[in-house]
Order: sequence, then C-alpha cells, then structure tokens
Amino acid sequence: MHKLLLTIFLAAIFPVAALYAQEAGFQSTADEIVKELTRPVSCTRGFIPKGWKEKKRSIVIYEKKETETIKNIVVVSSTDNRPRVNLKIEFNFNSYIIQPESYPLLRELGNALESENLSRRNIAINGHTDSDGTERYNLGLSLSRALAVKQYLTANFNIMPDNFRALGYGEAMPLISNTTAANKQINRRVEIQLEK
Repeated sequence: MHKLLLTIFLAAIFPVAALYAQEAGFQSTADEIVKELTRPVSCTRGFIPKGWKEKKRSIVIYEKKETETIKNIVVVSSTDNRPRVNLKIEFNFNSYIIQPESYPLLRELGNALESENLSRRNIAINGHTDSDGTERYNLGLSLSRALAVKQYLTANFNIMPDNFRALGYGEAMPLISNTTAANKQINRRVEIQLEK
C-alpha cells in the first residue's frame, strides 16, 4: 500500500518519474526515440488526479556558453509534459567518459535525431547525476556528461551543433530515490528533450 501511494505521489509531482523509475521506461531504439519525441504534447504520461494543482519549484542548472559555464535558475513544473526521453547512457561513478557499451544506444539516438521528424528541431541534452557529492560538483559533472553526448553526436552524425543545448541538472531531478546503488545508476542518465 505504501509503495502504491509513493508511486501515485511521484506521478503527481513529476508525471514521468514513476514510469521512468522502471528500467523499461528508458527508450533504446531510434523508432522509440522518434515516437516519444514527436508525440502530441497533450498526451500526458502518468496519473494526475482530477483537480490536481500544478506544483513548481526553482532549481539551479549549468550551461556552457563558448568557454564559460553559466549558472541559471529555472522553474520546473509538475505538469510539464513536453516530449522527452531518458536514455540509459552509462558513465562510471564520478566520470563523464561514456562507457563503450553505450555507443549502440548513442547510434540509435543519432539515427533518430537525423530523421526527417527531428533533424530541424532544437534539442536540449540534459545531464543528471545521483546525489553523491556536493550540489555544485554534481552540476558540473552533469553538464560534462551532457556535453560528452553532444560532442559524440555532432562528431558522428550529420547534426548541426547549434540545434543542441547541453544542460547540467545535477542531482535535482532524480527519477527515484538515491537510496541504493541500483537507484543511483538509474539517476545517472541523460535526458533528451524538445525545446519549445
């Protein structure tokens, strides 16, 4: 019963969180990525009770502009349903070097982003970490992870670098609690999101 209540609570606060907390929620093929990123915005994911009020909070993110790292404050909302996919791109603990077993997934992502439906769209590459380390360190690490994915994509696919923004969210947006090593591995991820 407590697990069900927690799932409903998480789904209400961040509708995608409960779904993505399961490994099956991570997309792994170009077709899945294109389908999810091109779905109508009105197709919400998760359960939002009738009469539910939107919840917002401000979080700090990092972004790289030329050679400077910029600190921004953004507002995230419990009702944000813009198309996004979470990808299980593997990084070692305390590292932004992409593990070799993640290259097939990155090739699927590159193929998806070269598709007719996405090739001219602006994309945010959002890096995320677990809760180990300080907030400031995790913001920098998550930005480095997002930049590593952007660099791989622009080096290996016919993708314009100007179509991408790499953002570091640090530990601020976990999919599930950081209470176990397995949960922390799930939270160390890269999210691909369509820009407005």
